[in-house]
Amino acid sequence: MSISQVSTMAPEDGTIRVRRVVPQLIALAWIPLCFAFASVNQQFLPDKYFADSQHIDSLALVASGPSPDAFITMAWIYRSLGAFEFPEATQLITLGLFFVLLFRCVDWMDVSRFGVIEVALFCFCGAEASIYLAQYSKESMVVLMVLALAVMPRRVPGDLIFIVLVCGYAYAIREYWYVVAGLYVAFRLLLRAKKARWIPLCVVIAMLIIAFGTYAFLGVNLSYFRDVVAQTNSLYAQSAIQDYIPVGGPVGGAANGLCSLVLFIIPIPLFLAPTPLYLAFAVLITVLWISVFLVVGKGTRLGWFTSDVRLARAVSLLLAMLIVQAIFEPDYGSYIKHLTPLLPLFFIALKARRLDEGADEPVERSQCAIAR
Repeated sequence: MSISQVSTMAPEDGTIRVRRVVPQLIALAWIPLCFAFASVNQQFLPDKYFADSQHIDSLALVASGPSPDAFITMAWIYRSLGAFEFPEATQLITLGLFFVLLFRCVDWMDVSRFGVIEVALFCFCGAEASIYLAQYSKESMVVLMVLALAVMPRRVPGDLIFIVLVCGYAYAIREYWYVVAGLYVAFRLLLRAKKARWIPLCVVIAMLIIAFGTYAFLGVNLSYFRDVVAQTNSLYAQSAIQDYIPVGGPVGGAANGLCSLVLFIIPIPLFLAPTPLYLAFAVLITVLWISVFLVVGKGTRLGWFTSDVRLARAVSLLLAMLIVQAIFEPDYGSYIKHLTPLLPLFFIALKARRLDEGADEPVERSQCAIAR
């Protein structure tokens, strides 16, 4: 290599090195800011963000054991752990566990390869966690479940243990997680079939099965669950999810559920909202879901989900949660809140895309996936 070639390449290499350091510097600065904000978040945010936390705290003295009331059960769990005696420490520990989960989904060296979307997702993850997880919350248990999934052995027993944990959470806290468990298993099997066109069809079939099952066994439409929450709590009115298809019965329930699902992927109501925060979230979440579906489309054809267990688990849980949220979420605020513990899983899908776009041959992509 000539001296002229060295002088030509050196500035470019230096630019690349600087570009790779910048995301890490942003992450290093952002993490302590998130912890700092978590310790004072109630001073800056409206009380509606902490309604559940305050309710759990108010039950501290009466929560003597598991209860049909999920809030009492959560209060009992916190009380058993001594969390009410050290509220600030409890909030920071929960936030810390979230960052442990985040760095199980993306290692520190990967941060240096972040693009704009990944940097935005990292900052969004930290901000949302410093609000919704730095308090007494049912989502703290979800963080632990997703963290367990991230560290489980990459064999079938790991998935089975996760399913047991999910069913335990459904039994004690949120019954709709039984549906999450069933859909997770279905997607884990489906993604191995190498038939990308089956995914949308199976989403429609799953929604129809849930709609007819709910109508047959409970005598209600899918919109019933959302309506009950919305009617009992005015906090959900600002960004409430609407039923746009005026059709009754299970068919109408399934149709509106699918409509809500599409509007969770591309949240048009948030794009039309005048709030810059909603607009920023709408852009980010649209890009994230599109990335997931691009990975699903290409990954099923090329067999990524048979070689990369971590990717298969992340995408399966995200898709399962998307369907369930389309049925139960009363508004976009709840959508963001309940999705927060799963946000780190998007990094796995984004990395899969980056590895594929950067690989010269499909073999290289496969080898990278197995190495992870």
